This record gives sequence, structure tokens and C-alpha cells, in this order.
Amino acid sequence: MNSLTLMLASFTAPVTIHTDPWAMLYMFPLLAAISIVYKATKVRVILWKSFFIQTLLLFLTVSGFMIAAIAVIDLISWLVTS
Repeated sequence: MNSLTLMLASFTAPVTIHTDPWAMLYMFPLLAAISIVYKATKVRVILWKSFFIQTLLLFLTVSGFMIAAIAVIDLISWLVTS
């Protein structure tokens, strides 16, 4: 088999992501990519300094909301199960 076939076959096996708190760190690269692409599609002219600041603010805002949502859901889960 050639390398392209092996690479495509590797996408058929699911990646195991554990359910420990460290697994939540997988959200940050995804949020960074979403922030960059979203701002790149919304800004008419990309000025690198303002683009970086706006992307960073969007990343921090979404990250903060996600962390707050995780904390609230964890608190509700703790209250229900204990």
C-alpha cells in the first residue's frame, strides 16, 4: 500500500479521548482555529496588529464562556449525584 492509502485508512479508526480534566485542553487548539477563521472571514481588510488583537479577544471570550459553562455543568452534576 502506498502512503496516501495508509494515511486515509488511519482516519477510519477513532481517536480515544479520555474523560479526565486534562482532556478539556483539546478545546483550546480548536477554539484558536475557529477564532482565526471567523475573524478572517469577518474583517474586510486584515491589519495584522488589529487582527491579532481581535482574534485574541474572541479566543479569550469563547474560552472564558466555555470554562464557565464547564464549571456550572460540573457543579450541577456534583449537586445531583451527591
